[in-house]
Amino acid sequence: MLNDVVFISMEGKTNFKIGDFLVREDISLPVYVKEGEKFSIDYITPENVITGMIKVLSDNSENENIDYYRDFIFTVQPDIEARLSHVAYEAEKNHHYDEALEIYRILYFLKPDSIEQNLNIAICYDEFSKYLFSQGRDKEANKFEEQAYHFFKILDGFENKTDRVYYYLGRFYVSHENYEKAVEYFRQFIDITNDIEKKEEVIQLLEDIIDKGVTDEDYQTALELIHADKAIDAIGYIDRFAKKYPKSWNAYYVKGWAFKKMEKYQDAIELFEKALKLNPDSSDIYNELGLCYLSLKVFHKSELNFFRALKKSPDDIAIISNLALCSFKKGNKQEALKYCDVILEFNPKDLDAKNLKKVIEESNI
Repeated sequence: MLNDVVFISMEGKTNFKIGDFLVREDISLPVYVKEGEKFSIDYITPENVITGMIKVLSDNSENENIDYYRDFIFTVQPDIEARLSHVAYEAEKNHHYDEALEIYRILYFLKPDSIEQNLNIAICYDEFSKYLFSQGRDKEANKFEEQAYHFFKILDGFENKTDRVYYYLGRFYVSHENYEKAVEYFRQFIDITNDIEKKEEVIQLLEDIIDKGVTDEDYQTALELIHADKAIDAIGYIDRFAKKYPKSWNAYYVKGWAFKKMEKYQDAIELFEKALKLNPDSSDIYNELGLCYLSLKVFHKSELNFFRALKKSPDDIAIISNLALCSFKKGNKQEALKYCDVILEFNPKDLDAKNLKKVIEESNI
């Protein structure tokens, strides 16, 4: 809705200029007017016209006057891209992702073919999705993850990629476990970058990827089978992978995950503990151990491992949810409700926490 935009006819306004821009007579000017105020001629300022144009483009990115609006905006305020990019970056840095995305979308509407604007919006969607996952808001996170993927695929198609594009494409594919793509982009980043600090970071990431063997075909096949609930079929692939990469914690972790899916919890625990010796800083391993002990009803060990996981990742809502479930199953109803309340403080709209809280409240414990 454009309730705060007034369209002013320019018909008959020959040689009328706003700033250095010669206004066309055949296109009405969208002018922003503050809510509750009446329009007057004083409202026709460069700032109000630009705000009006941006609101029109936000409402309809395929507006028939889009090229004219772009010409006006970049002529009247040639520094607008740098200025808005800085504001969006600061908002993103402070986790105000909605605000940042609103600005990045505006910049994207203004310059849809810009590799920088496609990259900025892709990064912001990706960071927002990671933040939402950490808050246990998986449904929202998946939506933004899809948007991030959409824009990273667009970036994939640009011919003249910058080192910054290669860097973030590599990072994106690492986080989504497409290590083959990640290695490809990281190597291209190293070839062209002058950023020594990021170059050292990427070299270390490449060494880690190669040492762990996560690009290995057997490892990737095992993951696909486990995700498809074919854990038994995955074991052979994991064992072949482990022989090739005996020092990789991933082999023990993935095999433990497969055994957990098969409800062989004691076997899974032994494997997770081996993985932990090779990667003692992993909150995921502690969390999996907690889930195994929870299934075995060994509540004190389950709780201990969830606490260790939470110490490594204090903002991970999924771990707090597991603590709530553990408290509930061991019969401590009040403690379980407190954990639910902690989650709802982070995110009052968390449906899983609301549903769990309702189950706990209505239980006869």
